[in-house]
Amino acid sequence: MAIFFASLCLNLLVLTAPLYMMQLFTRVMSSGSISTLIALTIAAGIALFFFMIFDALRQRLVSRLGNRLEADLGPIVLRSVVDGKDGGTDTQAVRDLHEVRAFVISPVFTALLDAPWSILFVGLIFLFHPLLGAVAIVGIAILFLLGVISELSGRDPARAASNAVRKSNRTADEVLRNADIVRSMGKTPALVNRWQAQSHAAIQTGTRAHDRVANMTSLAKMVRMMLQIAVMAVGVLLVLEGMMAPGMMIAASILLGRAAAPVEQSIAGWRGLLQARVAVQNLNAILASYEEDRSLMELPEPEGHISVQDATVITPGRQDPLVFGASFNLNPGDSLGLFGPSGAGKTTLARALVGLQPLSRGYIRIDDAALTDWPTEQIGRRIGFLPQRVDLFDGSIAENIAMMDAEARPSDIVRAARRAGVHDLILSIPGGYNAPVGPNGNFLSAGQRQRIGLARAFFGEPCLIVLDEPNANLDPAGEEALANAIREATRVGAVVVVVSHRTSVLNAVSHVGLMESGRLIRFGRAKAVFGEDQATPMAGQVSSDDEGKVLTLPFKSRVRAAKTERAAGAEA
Repeated sequence: MAIFFASLCLNLLVLTAPLYMMQLFTRVMSSGSISTLIALTIAAGIALFFFMIFDALRQRLVSRLGNRLEADLGPIVLRSVVDGKDGGTDTQAVRDLHEVRAFVISPVFTALLDAPWSILFVGLIFLFHPLLGAVAIVGIAILFLLGVISELSGRDPARAASNAVRKSNRTADEVLRNADIVRSMGKTPALVNRWQAQSHAAIQTGTRAHDRVANMTSLAKMVRMMLQIAVMAVGVLLVLEGMMAPGMMIAASILLGRAAAPVEQSIAGWRGLLQARVAVQNLNAILASYEEDRSLMELPEPEGHISVQDATVITPGRQDPLVFGASFNLNPGDSLGLFGPSGAGKTTLARALVGLQPLSRGYIRIDDAALTDWPTEQIGRRIGFLPQRVDLFDGSIAENIAMMDAEARPSDIVRAARRAGVHDLILSIPGGYNAPVGPNGNFLSAGQRQRIGLARAFFGEPCLIVLDEPNANLDPAGEEALANAIREATRVGAVVVVVSHRTSVLNAVSHVGLMESGRLIRFGRAKAVFGEDQATPMAGQVSSDDEGKVLTLPFKSRVRAAKTERAAGAEA
């Protein structure tokens, strides 16, 4: 409303120049009064001063509107990307929001705000003489038609160019994210050529859209100048016939230029309008699928009783479920080791336990309350998670352990590091807890990143800790620290779930789950599943020299034996 009021005042003050010309010809030139000229000039100067004030005010208001748009929608858009099914790897939605904000603060947006006032100026030209008004209407109609043609001809190329740019940017992000392996294997030219081909396609489609808009823009400029010439020519004829004063002819020319300017500027900035519209469509698609968290009542702080009931995960594009009918119970102080071959569904089940993978059927309950019934922030404070790929934020070690929480207490950070057994490791790094880790933790080794990620999972008072391949990059000392951390967490009443291919964690877990083809084929206490003589450590399967290596054939034989035993029981 403020921008509308400023535009109203601004466009009314545009009439200063036409009115000044009319008064100049009708009063000053006929009377020769210098005092009238001075008074008119002073009044015009005052009006133009207020014109400047309202123009600056409108520009400020438009800038604030763009800022408010990004401030209000930015958190929603970023949260929708983080909570998205793609895992939040595509930041195009954030760039789309920047595109919309850039359009709002651009001159094209203000030209669109001025476009409705063209009707007022054309109406005033009609008051001067209907013939001049008819010329103005024809000219404005032609310019509007050119704008429609520009829209129809540039819509598809603009959308194709936007999609091509998005694909090119995604490829560039992938190349930079995997720069080490690309460079080490000598594939830089191949991937650069791949990106260049996609970038070339984006350039071609973008150039096609730009050329079409540029043609319409040049044509619109020619039509506008021809229109002014036509108004002047008709005005001269009317003045010669004595049907209109010379001042009205000049005023009509000025008003026509003002009426045609927003239409011409809109055509010139049509490409920006098309790009903004594509960005708005993308944002609308994201916001339409975004569901704001329900206002859930906070429940009593969880004790950590975990119940998995018929957990099933089915994803589009796959005939077989990733996880099918998994059921088990864990009490506070229990620890579970999930084992099985690659693709068995271990990671999917682990992600479901922390709420990252929605279930197609079944429930995951914490203290008898379904995971989806807990407020996200409340249950999130009591869950620790270590994914397979550990990426750190660009900050200090302490900030990463606290997940960039500015209100985290240093004592809680140190306690989490001690629980994870990385306190001494952190102190050995120059700078200690204040040492920067670099973008994605690139200043640290893979093992150091994994151990700091482990401390992050132990931060706070988690009642459920899920560790996905926590020992993939650890040395023997790191694995021993991991085992001690699991024991310490279970000692204080937390439930720890460890996904691993390596048997070194068997000494630290109380329960074992065997998975194959998405099914939990066997679950129970470690001694019951593997036999008391093979649980600590797995004698006959992993010798002292092999401890920590990948589970080999004897383990797979036991998995098959368990399946055969279950099938025989079902047949009986």
